[in-house]
Amino acid sequence: MDVPLSIEKDKKKTKKYAWIATTTYLVLFPFLFMLAVASIMIFDGPRVTVPIGLTIVFVYFCMPFSIPLTFYFVWSRYLRGDYKKSRQFCLLPMYVAAVTVFCFALLDIITNC
Repeated sequence: MDVPLSIEKDKKKTKKYAWIATTTYLVLFPFLFMLAVASIMIFDGPRVTVPIGLTIVFVYFCMPFSIPLTFYFVWSRYLRGDYKKSRQFCLLPMYVAAVTVFCFALLDIITNC
């Protein structure tokens, strides 16, 4: 059975994006994890309350933990043949990083009022 040319092109493009995302996130994971572990030092500040500190630590840990989820979603969707979803999941850590920056800006506004 012949596969249409457009599907074959889409598959090849998706595989390229998946490998780029996998390689990039594998390199970034140790650094993001170390940053998340170091975020516990936020409690050294005298003005940091426990709820604010725990929120910051939780948000920092969301970044490295989104990477294994990305690997799972990207490659499982690729194997199912859902190439568009697979390419969308390649950006999942970027979405998490954007939400993280937004949360930190919001926390900064809340704590400085």
